[in-house]
Amino acid sequence: MQYGMLKKWLGKGLAGVVVILLLPALVLLLSPKPALYSQYLQSSAYFAANGDLLSLRLAADQRYRLQLPLADIAPALQQATLLYEDRQFYNHFGVDISAVGRAFWQGVVKGGRRQGASTLSMQLARLRFNLNTSSFSGKLQQLAYALYLERHFSKDEILEAYFNYAPYGGNIEGVAAASLIYFGKEAQRLTLGEALALSVIPQNPNQRSPLSTKGEQQLELARQRLAVLWLQYYPSAEPGAAQRLSLPLKFYQRADLAYAAPHFINQLQAQGQTQGRFYTSLQPHLQQRMQQLVTAYLRRNADKGFSNASVLLVKRSTMQVQAWIGSADFYNTAISGQVDGVTALRSPGSALKPFVYALALQQGVIHPQSLLTDLPRRYGSFNPENFDRQFVGPVNATEALINSRNVPAVQLQASLTKPDFYHWLKQAQVPLSYNAEHYGLALVLGGMELSMQQLVQLYAMLGNGGNWQALQWQAEPAAAAPQPLLSAEAAFLTLDMLRQHAKPQAGLLSELTDSTPVAWKTGTSYAFRDAWSIALSGDYVLAVWLGNFDGSSNPNLVGRTAAGPLLFELLALLPRDRQAEQSLFTAGSKLNLKQVALCSRSGELPNKYCPQTRPGWFIPGVSPIKVSDVHRAVPVYTDTGLRACNHQPPQTALKVFEFWPSDIARAYQLSGIVLTPPPAYQHACTGLSPSSQQAPQIRSPQQALTYQLGKTAEQQKIALQASFDGAVTKAHWFIDSRYLGSVTPGETLFWQGEAGEFQLRVVDDLGGVASLRLRVQ
Repeated sequence: MQYGMLKKWLGKGLAGVVVILLLPALVLLLSPKPALYSQYLQSSAYFAANGDLLSLRLAADQRYRLQLPLADIAPALQQATLLYEDRQFYNHFGVDISAVGRAFWQGVVKGGRRQGASTLSMQLARLRFNLNTSSFSGKLQQLAYALYLERHFSKDEILEAYFNYAPYGGNIEGVAAASLIYFGKEAQRLTLGEALALSVIPQNPNQRSPLSTKGEQQLELARQRLAVLWLQYYPSAEPGAAQRLSLPLKFYQRADLAYAAPHFINQLQAQGQTQGRFYTSLQPHLQQRMQQLVTAYLRRNADKGFSNASVLLVKRSTMQVQAWIGSADFYNTAISGQVDGVTALRSPGSALKPFVYALALQQGVIHPQSLLTDLPRRYGSFNPENFDRQFVGPVNATEALINSRNVPAVQLQASLTKPDFYHWLKQAQVPLSYNAEHYGLALVLGGMELSMQQLVQLYAMLGNGGNWQALQWQAEPAAAAPQPLLSAEAAFLTLDMLRQHAKPQAGLLSELTDSTPVAWKTGTSYAFRDAWSIALSGDYVLAVWLGNFDGSSNPNLVGRTAAGPLLFELLALLPRDRQAEQSLFTAGSKLNLKQVALCSRSGELPNKYCPQTRPGWFIPGVSPIKVSDVHRAVPVYTDTGLRACNHQPPQTALKVFEFWPSDIARAYQLSGIVLTPPPAYQHACTGLSPSSQQAPQIRSPQQALTYQLGKTAEQQKIALQASFDGAVTKAHWFIDSRYLGSVTPGETLFWQGEAGEFQLRVVDDLGGVASLRLRVQ
């Protein structure tokens, strides 16, 4: 009797529950499909190229949370969670009626301990829609939303979402974040014991969180209970399986999270890479070893005032970042360690010179063995000086570049057109805040600022056929169209010139410097604030900077002696790739290049009197290559040693002398090199019509420049300088039709400038003429 009444009462109660549930459930079932992750704020997880976690950053709501597809969750974790939480998950429709009945009987009818009847669908409903299920009405609402989810999503989608929402203690949500924090690995790599541990936390995350000692103890008890159940459902044929599951686990804490390459991660976040997983190209072993080596180098050189450095390593063929060290110590406030030296704008010093030479090669101004003059020059009010405040006189282009002579570099920059150096840098995305006139010819000497990453992109062009490419940080680089900014020929020739730069020879560096081909350049900024060194070796581009973020000066901050040794110590860490090394420094058959014998002294094609030659590259149809006429045979009387008007053997013999252009002859004289002049004529020669072997070349003023007159008379003078054939003895200057005066080779004539546009002309006594248009404001 009593049993029948109870059964009838229960039936009415359940029917009432169904009726109460039916109306809101029907409303939800007719509602459109919800978005499972519409308000799901993710943390940002950054991984190295080998899969190691570099950093896990909090989401915007200060929680650790990462979305993960079901396929990337260990099968053991899925099975253990279903076994522990919802064994009928794939068989019910969101509500387990039998479980609800048991819970109702035990908790309501018998008044015993409350039993959980929530399915994973119900738990997801509570988490996704932020439901308060502590009341009866809240529980009914949870049931309705579970049906709503089941109506619109597959079982796998619901299970996946559960793993992404489930609480795992503290501010850790989702199995992806929990796996990374507690076990230092991705969820797909969990062991069975670790999977069992994570399976039992969501049921009581406050009591079973391994973030506390007590919580870890409670977690272990629950895990062992689940292990017994697991072995019942999934008996193992392997001996000792139960013993292995009973072994204690090692849990990590949030404080143990990796925090590697912080400047690199901060840069990714600044680019908007702030939610989800980011698999980067960073090589953790190289990053760590380079950081250690930088620290050791600064410690060894602390007596020189070296306290901070930055390093960037890029794989040239893909432009992927391999190592990124923004400062010597991210946590050192004394050196402003959180400032990123890789992205900070600094003066490059002479590090930009290779690109002026590359443009000069491309525009046919020089070839690698062209003879330049390192002599005092004046460009309006600008008088460039060399680092050593000396002038070496004649120097070929390769030696001028690798020895970082300032005056030849300025001379080349002044000769560039279409594009000039300023506009070429703008094409290469170098930030130039002012117009070209503001920088003038000081650009090539570092009279502007750019970042290390921008400098590395420029140098990578030299090894990538003249193509500019953006840096890549992804493990799988994104496709990007290269931007050609240099001809492949000019890029290769510049690289070949830099390869001849002598390397530091010291101790541990001997093996590297003896065997590994390296193209490298240094730079020292004004007042010794920045020391740079950049290299291409194999498939790598490496840049090093030493200095102080506050811009303070240190006379020891010289590129070659401060940054150079550190550069080569870091290069020694890189894996050797002999094929890449050979490819980098070998001119491909597709390049329009030829190598010929050049006169060693003049850098031009040898005539029959040139005493010595050496091989040199040139670009057919582009390079300014001609037969040298520096060495000329002069008839000399055999008895007196004086010069004859005509060759009359056997009374005369031909002797070879060097007839240098006047500016080069003067440069030799100033540098202490004595040239043997041809002897004087024994008799006055008549009937000869000598002609200039070399036409004059106006060195100052420059045609491409507009000259601005100063306020004083001295500041209004414009220097007129030209180079003449070695046989010239006098020359005359003209402005339009006005005669200005005469000079001997090597002399400078000063003209009191006036505003306007003029035709400037010089005529030598052998009939050679040169002219240009001069603009004066």
